[in-house]
Amino acid sequence: MFDSFPPPARSRHEELPADWPFRLTRAEPPGEGDPCSTRRRDVVVATRDGGWEEGVVWAWSGQGRPPVRWRCQLEVGGHISWYVHDELLIHPVERGR
Repeated sequence: MFDSFPPPARSRHEELPADWPFRLTRAEPPGEGDPCSTRRRDVVVATRDGGWEEGVVWAWSGQGRPPVRWRCQLEVGGHISWYVHDELLIHPVERGR
């Protein structure tokens, strides 16, 4: 699916166009001292029109005390940015749509 290696810098957090078609909530990228895992995962992402598009999660970062609020660096629709992880909107490819 996505073969760009090495993974993007975890600070990469691109601006998005006004007509962004995905139902995602943006999150701030992790700070210098925040733990971050760069385990890649192929995913499908919910679009505003009820469809799904393939993407890749490049990094994960959790913050807070339990329950931990996860955020992920996601490449989808030609952009790379950080989002709040919502398993209703971002599914592993294996799970399907």
